[in-house]
This record gives sequence, structure tokens and C-alpha cells, in this order.
Amino acid sequence: MLASASWTEFIPTGLGTILLLVAGSTMSARRSRLYPRWFDKLLAGLPVNKVPPEARREVLQYPLWAMITSLTMWLIAAVTFGLLLSGSGRAFVGIFMVGGFFTSIAVYFAVELIWRNVIPVYYPDGGVRGVNVFRVPILQRLLAIFFLVSVYPLGMVVLLSLDRARKIILSDDPAFYMRNMLISEIFIFFVTALVTLILALLVTRSIVDPLADLQEAMQRVKANDLDVSIPTKSNDEFGYVTEHFNDMAAGLRRGELLRNLLNVYVSPEVARQAVEHGTQLGGQLVECTVLFSDLRSFTSLSETLPPDDLIALLNRYMEAMVSVIVSRGGVVNKFGGDSLLAVFGTPLNPSEEHASSAVRAAFGMRDALVEFNRRQKDVKGPQLQCGIAVATGKVVAGNVGGRERIEYTVIGDTVNLAARLQAMSKELRSDIILNAEAYTRAKAEMNLEAQGVPNVHVRGKVESVTIYVV
Repeated sequence: MLASASWTEFIPTGLGTILLLVAGSTMSARRSRLYPRWFDKLLAGLPVNKVPPEARREVLQYPLWAMITSLTMWLIAAVTFGLLLSGSGRAFVGIFMVGGFFTSIAVYFAVELIWRNVIPVYYPDGGVRGVNVFRVPILQRLLAIFFLVSVYPLGMVVLLSLDRARKIILSDDPAFYMRNMLISEIFIFFVTALVTLILALLVTRSIVDPLADLQEAMQRVKANDLDVSIPTKSNDEFGYVTEHFNDMAAGLRRGELLRNLLNVYVSPEVARQAVEHGTQLGGQLVECTVLFSDLRSFTSLSETLPPDDLIALLNRYMEAMVSVIVSRGGVVNKFGGDSLLAVFGTPLNPSEEHASSAVRAAFGMRDALVEFNRRQKDVKGPQLQCGIAVATGKVVAGNVGGRERIEYTVIGDTVNLAARLQAMSKELRSDIILNAEAYTRAKAEMNLEAQGVPNVHVRGKVESVTIYVV
């Protein structure tokens, strides 16, 4: 009889345990029905667009579903072992209202923290905010934590105190209920303290970690490292901020690309002028030095070379010449096929020694051409010759054009003179020609020897000029 009674007592316990196992297994299988089978495939390189949307949604819902599963199992345990076995409402409250609530909230934050490494696998490019799933905002999480670690324990203590006070008044042994109340309050205190510590660590990590990622990424952007992207690890406000930060970084990269392209098609100085001062038409009269260079016999050369080879040859030549000009503080203002126009001492590149800088650039270009032809000879390529003219004087520098398209350039007699003198370089059998002003200014700033040629008639000018050949 005793054996039979003992066996009967184990039946509810066994049924409750089986029910817990079945409920846990069923809900666990439900919350991870699709996504696990795709995880290893994604890590192996499977494109994310091959993953069903339902599997990706499961990943975002997993922390919340884990909390619901935990809460459900605690409820089953409270009903089975609290109400059915012990027949005590207090046992039900102790199991579900204390253990269930505290544990389930901790499960949510723990799983959410772990899941931050899983979400980027299914959402490598972000986009979690556009997925139609239930999300728990940060404010609601913090309010739940505040309620759970402050209002909720205080409420339990108040209810416990009221219940024990009523029994103390009605009991013949009030000391027993006093001790019971004291033990219960100590238990609530330690449980609350432990849960508060655990939740504080989890919640702190859930907030501090995304902020640390953002801070590190912003430091990289501040250091002009625009190749930065933060993995989207949640579908809350931090996920939203992360995605918008990535959009901002992508916009900065596009802007940097456009700026680099702009610097290729126009000089960096011109690009900076446009950004800082706008594109208003007009100019200002300044004194500067103009360098004009042109390849000799380029027309004949273009007749003998295929177009691709001709462009490649011209690009190599221009690269060598532009490098010298820029190193001397010049700005290449314009390319004209095989010719180039560079300026020194304009508002784009102000310098008191613009004449000597231009002359040094001319010497450097001549030396660079010698080295260029040496390399051409090694590959049996055509040899190049160029004429260079340097002229110092007044020019108008500014934006010229129309509303649809403008160009920063220099115009005036000095520019025309440089072009005409360059055209005369072959006739005068000189690689470099200076006008009188350029020679005088450069001579005062550097060691310069040149042969003066007076009374030179230049096409387009009424009066003859004095030039210097180097």
C-alpha cells in the first residue's frame, strides 16, 4: 500500500517533467525551423539572397522567442509543481512570478547578446529595419529592467509584509510568521541582487558594445579612413543608427571618389577653389608666370602610330612633365592635345618667386624629357622633342564659361606671348625661351644664364620684344 502510494506520487512529477520536455522541444523546434540549415552554407560563401526570407526573419525573432519559450516552461512548471503537486498558490507565485520572470528576462538579454554575432551572417549588408518582425525598442527594455529590479521586488515585499502582518495579528504564534517574513525578505533581497547584477552586466554589454563599435568607426572616419562598415547586429535603434552610419560612410566614399575624379580632370587647386569660393563667373588681374609647352612634329608622329599607341605615348610623356611642374609649385591649367599650359603665382598657387619656379620647372622638364627618351630608346620607341616658353606678366585669372559649364583659366597678352614664343623655339633652335620680365625676375632669384635676343617680332604683337634663349 505504501509502495503504491509512493508510486502514485511520482506520476504528476513525471507527467510534469515530460510536459516540460515536450513543450521545450516543440517551441525550440518552432523557433529554429529554418535558419540553422543555412548557417554553414552562408559561412561557406552562399549568397545571402539564396536564403529564404522566412529563415532570415527567424534569426531576428530568436531572442524574443527564446524568452517566450523560457516563460512558457516556467509557467508549466509553476502549474505542475506549484498548483497541482503542492496545491499552493504561494508555490506558483514563487516559481513563476519570481523564477520565471527574472530568468526569462535574463535569457532574452543573454541570447540577444550572443545573437549579435549571428545576425550579420544573415544580414551582411544590413537592412534589418526593413524586415517586418516584432522588435523591442531600447526604451521598453530599459523600462522592463527598471520595473523588474525595483518596482517588482518592492511590490513583492509589500504584499509579503501585508500577508504576514495579517497572519501575525491572527496567529497564536506571531514569532513564527515574523521569522518566516524575515527569511522570505532575505531571499527576495538576494535573488533581486543576483538578478540585478546579471541583468546589469547583460544590459550594459547590449548598450556599450554597439556604442564602442560606433566610436571606433567614427575615429576611423575622422582619420580619413572611409573604407569602414559596421556589421548590423540588432533590429533596434542601434541597428538603425548602424545602418545609417554605413549609409553615411558610403556617401563619403562616393564623395571621395568624385573628388578624386575631379582632381584628375582638373587640378586639385581648381577643385579646392570651386569648393571654397563657388563657381561665380569673373576673374581678377594678377601678375604671374605662364609656362607653355608643346611637342614638335607631333602631327607627323600621329600619322605613323596607331591611336592606342599614340595615346599611351602621350600619357607617359604628360605624366613625366606634370610631375615636374607640380613639384615646382605649378598648376597645370590646360591640356591641348600635345601641349600644356601651366601657371605659377596665381590666386590658386600664390608665390613671390613664381618666375624662378617656372624657369626651374622648365629646366626640370627638359631633364625629364632626356630621361623619357632614354627609356623610349630602350624599348625602341619614338624620340620626342618639345619647346618650352616662360612668360611673366599681367593676366586675368578666374572662371570663364556659361551657366552649364565653366573653366578656371588665365587669359591675356602674357598667355598669348608664351604660346607664340613656344612656337618660335624650333626656329630659334632653343628648347626654352623666356620673355624679358621672366628672365629679369628669375635672374634675381636664381643663378641663370641665357642669351638675349632683342627686337624679335612676334606674330600678333605690334611692337617687337626682347627674349632670352636657354
